[in-house]
Amino acid sequence: MTSSAPDPGHSPQLARLADGLDALDPGDPGARNVGVNRCHRAQCLTRMPVRQPTLMIPVAGTKRIRTAGQAYAARPGEMLVLPPGIEIDVDNLPDARQGRFACAVLVFDAATLTAFGKLYGAQMGDWAMPPRWQAPGTEELFSAVAGWLAHSRSFAADAMQTRHRMAELLLLLARQGVAGNLLFQSQDRLGERVRHLLALDLARQWRLSDLTDRLGMSDSTLRRQLRAEGTPFRDLLETVRLDRGMELVMFTDMPISQVAFDCGYLSQSRFAERFRLRFSLSPTELRATQRQQGGQVVAMDRRRG
Repeated sequence: MTSSAPDPGHSPQLARLADGLDALDPGDPGARNVGVNRCHRAQCLTRMPVRQPTLMIPVAGTKRIRTAGQAYAARPGEMLVLPPGIEIDVDNLPDARQGRFACAVLVFDAATLTAFGKLYGAQMGDWAMPPRWQAPGTEELFSAVAGWLAHSRSFAADAMQTRHRMAELLLLLARQGVAGNLLFQSQDRLGERVRHLLALDLARQWRLSDLTDRLGMSDSTLRRQLRAEGTPFRDLLETVRLDRGMELVMFTDMPISQVAFDCGYLSQSRFAERFRLRFSLSPTELRATQRQQGGQVVAMDRRRG
């Protein structure tokens, strides 16, 4: 399909989506799987994890990503389509005139993908779905997301409603020919199972032997299989802790000392050191990018079902 992105200045549905994101309350449980990233100063972050299929739609400013030797930049009216199981370097660049960056983030969880497959599996062979990382948005898609946000402000959505609404959005993307990165992937690796177990209690001082009974394998087998996947246990543990630390620093106002403790670090300085080495900003520096003039911190929001 060879459509072009709507002109942001003449796109009523993109403007409606931007208004909906502005009204989105990070503490409101009504909207699931749809969130917003915001900042007022440029953010340049490295090795940001993408754990689930994700669609990003900037409505103000520019989002640039780099992964696997490729670089992409999306402006208002364009989309980034990210498969799971990758790490990306990210630049969130505020619009010079507006002095802010804002981007819708849609996360397609396993339940949504399963529901989509049951509903539309027979038609999937008729759609062109190459692994496109960047594509123009459409007025129809912007309208659908904005409508979901408007509905969620008035009526709390349960998991079933969310699953069907997200499957509807996925159908729009599939028909546009840009859902390949969202639909075709596999996460059945041992490292993902270990990651899930570790995330259940990050404050715990985990040892390899803590996992073997749960996974039904010996220490040596677990260690060997993780190394074969390129994810040694200690590296995986720190990755999971820092991933969670990034979420808490970016999307909450929790004190950084508490973030460090909740993520299993006994020292705040050690947490800050490892965080900066991984993401290229310290927790304090990242929080500073979210402050408006006058010092108010504007928390980002990310929803997952």
